Amino acid sequence: MRLEKKHEEELAKRKGLTGKTVIQVIWLLFTGTLAYFFVNYLFSEGILRPGIFYNQLFIPRSVPEIGLKLIVVLGLVIVMQIVFSLGYIIASPEGRRRTGDASMYSRNKDPFDDRFG
Repeated sequence: MRLEKKHEEELAKRKGLTGKTVIQVIWLLFTGTLAYFFVNYLFSEGILRPGIFYNQLFIPRSVPEIGLKLIVVLGLVIVMQIVFSLGYIIASPEGRRRTGDASMYSRNKDPFDDRFG
């Protein structure tokens, strides 16, 4: 009986993960698309040139320009993910909660507590 309660508790914890995963995938696609168009703009305006990567960063010239663009897109997506995480930490009550706060109540129900059926 206690094992079933523990299993139900674990399922309840994982229940909201599907929505979070879908939102994260949509956010990754959105930031990747946004970064791709931004990097194309930077390359077309001449702000970023392949020579910068080849000469200053010592990337071999065998890497095509599209590879350089994809590297920059990946870097921008990583930066946007960090900004998204910081926004979650600042804006969400769950993210702002300090760990280790003393409380009379636990956030997680004890599955082995038989008093509550």
